[in-house]
Parts: sequence; structure tokens; C-alpha cells
Amino acid sequence: MRMAEEQIIAFVTALSSKVPTPGGGAAAAVGASIGAAAAAMAAQYTQRKKDVESGAATKATDLIAKLDLSALLAAADDDAAAYADLQRSWKDKDMDPQEKAEIEQRALSVPVKMVERCHAYALAIQEFLHVCNPNITSDAKVGIHLLSGSASAAYQTVLVNSPPDNLKQRLRTLISQMRELEDKLLDGATCVPLVTAPPKVKLHHSTSEEDPDEY
Repeated sequence: MRMAEEQIIAFVTALSSKVPTPGGGAAAAVGASIGAAAAAMAAQYTQRKKDVESGAATKATDLIAKLDLSALLAAADDDAAAYADLQRSWKDKDMDPQEKAEIEQRALSVPVKMVERCHAYALAIQEFLHVCNPNITSDAKVGIHLLSGSASAAYQTVLVNSPPDNLKQRLRTLISQMRELEDKLLDGATCVPLVTAPPKVKLHHSTSEEDPDEY
């Protein structure tokens, strides 16, 4: 645990300092990973004999497999890499236009994927809630709340990368669905009707050239 504590301290310290990365995108990714981990713990505790007999343990195992913590944490590194490339594209006036366009699209796609992943994981946890060990459902709900907040945080990074209107509308729909779910959970609900995500849209290239050193 001491090493884990040191890693968390190092990340928080770096996040609070005047350096380009880690930034908001990484904060969203780490927040999402913590939420998913809380839900995975609830699933780990839904492995009792009675859970095996009822089939709840199988659903718990399925949820654990779906909640890819490593992918969420990797998104923090992806965000840092994408931003570094963006900075390079702003400074390199001779960069090939195709390369610049690809860099801008990657910078947009990283937070878009984070919003989508948070939504998918929140719905998976929601579906698991009705079979979750009742002694630990609060931790599964914590997962949903953190994933919802992380999706909203990631959306802020989407916005600075000049997304097309149809993409903004789609992502706002995903976030609204998670917020609606949160409201129901805050009212004490456990079983909430499932919702589906709207169709995906094609990403457009970013045109953002904001440099925090110029704020």
C-alpha cells in the first residue's frame, strides 16, 4: 500500500503543478478507473455460495471482466501523448497538413472514447446492481457516480478540441443518461430501466490551439 500511496501522491502533485500534463484528461481517466475499481470490488464480494447458486456470481464475474481498469489508466497516458503531439503541431509551422489533421483527430478521439467507455461501464454496473451482494451495493453505486463525473470531465476536453455538433449532441445524451441514473440512485433506487447509447458519429479534425502557458 505504501507504494500505491506514493504513486497517488506523485500523480496528484504533478496534476497540481504548472506543467502541461497530466491535465484534465488524465484526471478524468484516473477518476473513472477508481470508480470502476469500486464496482469491481462489489462484484468480487458477490461470489458467495448463495451467489453461485443463484447465478449472481456469474454476472459478477462478467462485470469484472468488462471493467477494464488498465484501459482506463492507459487513457491517462494517451491523453498526455495526444496533448504533446498537439503542442508540437502548433509550433511546427512546416508540419505536413495530413499529419497535423491526424494529430488533431487523435486529440479529439481520446476524450470521446473516455466518455463512451464511462457510459458503457456505468450501464454494466447498473445491470449488475439487482444481483449485487446487498451488503456492498453502495460501492457499486460509487462506481456509477465516479464514472458519470469522469465522463463529464472528459467531455470538457472534448469541447476544447472543436467537436462537430452531432458529436457533441451524442455525448451530451450519454452524459444525460448517466446523470438520470445517478438521480435515481440518489433517490434510493436499485433496479433502474436500462438505456441504450445513440449511434456513433464520425469524428472531425480538431482546430483547437490553446496553450495553457499563454493563459
